[in-house]
Amino acid sequence: MAAGALVFFGAALENIAKGLIDLDGHTFKALLTSASYTPDTAAHDAVADVTNELAGGGDYARATLTGVSVSRSGTTVKFTSDAIDFGDEVTISGKYCVLYDDDASGDLLLGYVDLNTSGGPAASTAGPFRLSPDPSDGWFTLAPAA
Repeated sequence: MAAGALVFFGAALENIAKGLIDLDGHTFKALLTSASYTPDTAAHDAVADVTNELAGGGDYARATLTGVSVSRSGTTVKFTSDAIDFGDEVTISGKYCVLYDDDASGDLLLGYVDLNTSGGPAASTAGPFRLSPDPSDGWFTLAPAA
């Protein structure tokens, strides 16, 4: 699928700087929304702000990120994980994958990925539905301004 890069929610960087989101020590989860959800990076801070999550049960459930790591090379820090696995035999149609800190009070939002930058949702019919971070940049990198 032609997924886009992770887009931070506005409060995420502030929450990382304040230590409310611990990239190296907390549990992170992912949820999927329909195309009816409009991410508001300025106003959405917590999972409670996310609307139009795909229906639970059956084919879809929130997924826990595994293999989460934070590494540094020079002055660049990378946050990555294994591929997010929503299952092998799922029938779903989602537009956004939202990452959030499951340990933070209020399930603080980190960012979201547009699952189909060409428009419309990404779908799976009785097949696997996985989303992988960029092999070289992970979900995101942090670096000082040049």
